[in-house]
Amino acid sequence: MKNFTLKIIKTLLLVLISVGTITAQKTNGKKKIVLLAGAKSHPADFHEYIKTVRLIKVMLDNSNVKNLETEIHYNGWPENESTLEDADLILNVSDGYDGIEGTPFAPVTFRTPERMKLIERLMKRGCGFITMHFSTFIRDREGKQVLDWVGGYFDWQGDTGEKYWYSSIKTISAAIKRESLGEHPITNGVEPFSLKEEFYYNIRFKENDKRLKPILTISELETEQENGKVVAWAVEREDGGRGFGTTMGHYYDNWENENYRKLLLNAIVWTAGMKVPKNGVKSRFYDDKEVTQNLFGKSLKALIFTGNHHPGHHWKETTPVLKEILEKDSQMKVDISINIEDLNQYNIEDYDVLLLNYCNWEDPKGISNRSKEALVNYMKKGGGLVSVHFANGAFHYSLPNASESDWPEYRQIIPRVWNHGVSSHDNYGEFIVNIVDANSVITKGLKPFKTVDELYFNQAGDIPITPLLTATSKITGKDEPLAWTHQYQKGRVFQILLGHSTESLEIPEVQKVIKSGAEWSAGKLNTE
Repeated sequence: MKNFTLKIIKTLLLVLISVGTITAQKTNGKKKIVLLAGAKSHPADFHEYIKTVRLIKVMLDNSNVKNLETEIHYNGWPENESTLEDADLILNVSDGYDGIEGTPFAPVTFRTPERMKLIERLMKRGCGFITMHFSTFIRDREGKQVLDWVGGYFDWQGDTGEKYWYSSIKTISAAIKRESLGEHPITNGVEPFSLKEEFYYNIRFKENDKRLKPILTISELETEQENGKVVAWAVEREDGGRGFGTTMGHYYDNWENENYRKLLLNAIVWTAGMKVPKNGVKSRFYDDKEVTQNLFGKSLKALIFTGNHHPGHHWKETTPVLKEILEKDSQMKVDISINIEDLNQYNIEDYDVLLLNYCNWEDPKGISNRSKEALVNYMKKGGGLVSVHFANGAFHYSLPNASESDWPEYRQIIPRVWNHGVSSHDNYGEFIVNIVDANSVITKGLKPFKTVDELYFNQAGDIPITPLLTATSKITGKDEPLAWTHQYQKGRVFQILLGHSTESLEIPEVQKVIKSGAEWSAGKLNTE
């Protein structure tokens, strides 16, 4: 009897602790919105998941709706999923399954058994849930749950598991009329407008779902299915939570449209369990620089490309150090891509400087023509580029098992490259770095310093360079150039051959040179 009583007491304590926690979380009266952005997989300006969640956060933070707190998580899921426990809304902007073999879309996001189970628990306590555009693509195995949470999904499978698309896609320009909009708080203040969009339609809705409220219907879509023209919808669940789904979201530029913006911001506020203002949520569009300033208090953006390298160059260790170097005590916010094809999937013109900590070692694919064109155009328009250490070994005919990745133009962008037939380096170890040009804004104030690195020599290239740094090779006996600047088209290139390891990158003088080189490449340091 005593043990039974203790068990009851412990159970009651756990319940009280749980209730106390929930109460404590809600005492500030704010609604918590968790924005989940998937990895990029489409060309620039389409499916801009990262830019979209950042923009949404800034717009909500500066809107006429108060008592909201928003947080962003990348790669489709929080690193610490406990943050979802007190969320009032989870918004998904990511890839979805499409049932086509060989496509690059392999989303993790919320569609794993473990995560679906967690979300099911969150839904039962009344959390809101939103799927946008491609994240509405769901497999039948998850369909029943998503129908309960959101009310509808893009269905590309038959009931027998055969692959055919029940739902459809069409890109058109549509006139959004008053009768296109449902009578619902989500449409508060939304006026008729025109919109070009990649609409998904013939959405799979739950049969006889009395909860379902069509929010936006596109009359130009041709279908005989009931509710087949509905491209945005809402449900109120029995658990008290709310769900919203929309197939819009293909074109990032649509956020500049005031009524499109208002419709979706209204939906977010409503699904989070808040009252939508009578005239809707008001917030202007913010360009990328404004978003960066609002979110991070920074005026510059850099993008580090990595994800592959020579096996002796541990990019997973050096990349975070490079990010820290660029961001510390600076105006630079740094993003990281581990997919070199993001050269064409990101709008790299949003970035003031790109940094290469990458080599396609034994990767014969190299990069696509679209990515090559994107980088060349970026430089032609005055972009900045930093090449660190063995990034000059990429896209070269001498690469083992990757000779077909050869890209001659890269040797015009990067004036000194590694040629496996002639290039080499001293053994990794300690040596003295000399300052050749002490008047350069990149090396100004530096004195000769000691580092631990690989000292490269016999780098290939005919374009004249003026070294900023040199060191004497134990093998060649010569003063070998280690850093310099270069202009390609209107773009600025800073190349440094130091940076083999985290130990190499922890040298204060090396950090200073890389940071100043990046700022110079971004056009933010005077050349005098």
